[in-house]
Amino acid sequence: MPITDNHKVLADQVSALAKRANEAGAVASAAALFEAAHALSNDWTSRVSAANMRLKLGDAAAACAAYESMLCDDGGSAMPDRIRQLTERKREEALSALAEAERGQSSRASFWATLGGEGGGGIAARTTTVAQRRIEARWRESEPAAAPATADALKAAGNARNQAGDAAVAKLLYSAAYALSGRLELRLSAANMELKEGGPAHAAAALDEYDRIAAEAEAVGRPLSQAHTSLLTRKRAEAAAQIRPAAAASAVDVSTTAAAAADAVAAVDAAAADAAAAAAPADDPATAAVAAD
Repeated sequence: MPITDNHKVLADQVSALAKRANEAGAVASAAALFEAAHALSNDWTSRVSAANMRLKLGDAAAACAAYESMLCDDGGSAMPDRIRQLTERKREEALSALAEAERGQSSRASFWATLGGEGGGGIAARTTTVAQRRIEARWRESEPAAAPATADALKAAGNARNQAGDAAVAKLLYSAAYALSGRLELRLSAANMELKEGGPAHAAAALDEYDRIAAEAEAVGRPLSQAHTSLLTRKRAEAAAQIRPAAAASAVDVSTTAAAAADAVAAVDAAAADAAAAAAPADDPATAAVAAD
């Protein structure tokens, strides 16, 4: 992604919020924000900080992969010695954690799972605690001054990257916007970018996330709008078709998922929503509450 001065200013704001989130124990939010800060600035400190948050959450496999990637990739600029030394030390910690897991200790949830509810750059491992989710929510409520405007700026940047065809970076930006705001349409946008990255693995991650979004909306009493419910249903069907092509005509069996009730309601409106989408694209950045498609 071309880095502009505006991107660097936003990255500084996001990084400062990430540090405050980490200090408050909202580690999942911090991870999402550090990843967005790196995407906006290509800054080594934000990149290693994001990996450190993953390790802190117990997602040692993702953290180890991130450290290895950093040590093999100069990112277009030489890694400072102090960052390299820190990265090497943290990689050893991650390798030790992985070895412990192989001896029977299971890893905890990744940052996306903790942000979103039950379970996991942008979406991964699936176990978290009610206490941690409450910490994340309390931190969001404690940042009323800068967070809403920064979330809007991250969403706008995500819209721009989506329109430029850069779904991977758009996902990170939408995820960070959700971390700051708790707005489910931003989480839905991030899941849509996951799907847009292509391939069965991304489709499977997106499908799982769609189910979790529906379950989260029901659990917290914040139902998605009719338009977003219809969008979620349509995108779930797309994800299912990529995973199980033979089942494309009937989409996916949701009888065992927590989102079954929401899908049953959404199916009634799916045809009307698709017709409306032709006139008003779902990812229109001028529509503030619309999820990116």
